[in-house]
Amino acid sequence: MAAPKTTTWPLEPHTRAKHEILRRYLHAWAAILGSGRFPMILYVDGFAGPGRYSTGEDGSPVIALNAALAHANRLTSEVRFQFMERNPERAEMLRQVVSGMQLPDNFGVRVTSGSFESDMNEILAWCRGRGQALPPTFAFIDPFGWTGIPFDLIRKILANRSCEVLVNFMYEEINRFLGHPDQERNLDQLFGTPDWRELVLLKGKAERRLAIHSLYQKQLGSAARYVRSFEMRNDKDVTDYFLFFATNNVTGLRKMKEAMWGVDQSGEFTFSDATDPKQLLMFGKPDLGVLRRHIVAKFGGRETTVGTVENFVVEETAFRETHYKGVLKELELGVPTQLVPVNAPGKRKRGTFADKRMRIKFM
Repeated sequence: MAAPKTTTWPLEPHTRAKHEILRRYLHAWAAILGSGRFPMILYVDGFAGPGRYSTGEDGSPVIALNAALAHANRLTSEVRFQFMERNPERAEMLRQVVSGMQLPDNFGVRVTSGSFESDMNEILAWCRGRGQALPPTFAFIDPFGWTGIPFDLIRKILANRSCEVLVNFMYEEINRFLGHPDQERNLDQLFGTPDWRELVLLKGKAERRLAIHSLYQKQLGSAARYVRSFEMRNDKDVTDYFLFFATNNVTGLRKMKEAMWGVDQSGEFTFSDATDPKQLLMFGKPDLGVLRRHIVAKFGGRETTVGTVENFVVEETAFRETHYKGVLKELELGVPTQLVPVNAPGKRKRGTFADKRMRIKFM
């Protein structure tokens, strides 16, 4: 989507899906981090917009506020919201939208007309000047284009404890300008490396898309322990963008997967996990046959624990922790049996795997 010239604009289908992911994830994020573990948590919206679409739907800032409000009675942390919107008219409209919301005393909202880059660096400098780390932060980075989101800044955010980013990586625009002589500095900043120059000569569309995606994923992987990417394709089967989620916390990874698997598919777009091209998977009903192949390839002929299998599924596949027990049940109850419990509890029912410490042998 080209950057709109008006203060507000209609909500598009792919944005609706993106916002559903954001809404689902932030419900979990606010409840987990804001319930007493940390004195303050911070939500950053780097390209906030006016807060409402021309068709009346909530923008991402209002979605974030409502997600936190849903848990307001249990949030003991100070919950800060930093909304950054360079367009003065949109920023002013956002202020008006926020002022019309009833927020509890422990919520603090700041709307600025600065850029994500300048305002985020200001926040980091403020923390450094006081000898403090950035508080636990979720940064939603959703530009119309691809400038103004330098990778070095994303790396700085992720270097702090319990900080995460969700980046809308505008593949089509990036691909179009890759190799343009006027954009070298911008591309260096976007990727945080000059290695993108090696991709310019790639001619095949699929090869080039994979290479661009993989380079950014690799960069995020150098800054965060867990990185997953999600591809949004429109009804013409063209990639609109990739969403990249990066975190150092396995709970965050679990909750983001829960949000992704919960997004409804429609005829307007196709939404899939694109982290590993060998495991490209459509969201919707989980294909346990695919998961079974992954598990058997990893553990076939070995003895391990149920918990180890769960960790593998969560950390190294596109599937959730709720998916793998069905596969283990099939392997144990199938003919011939392909899985045997080693130290099962005495009253255990065959085909159940509630005890993560139980050792199992793959045949």
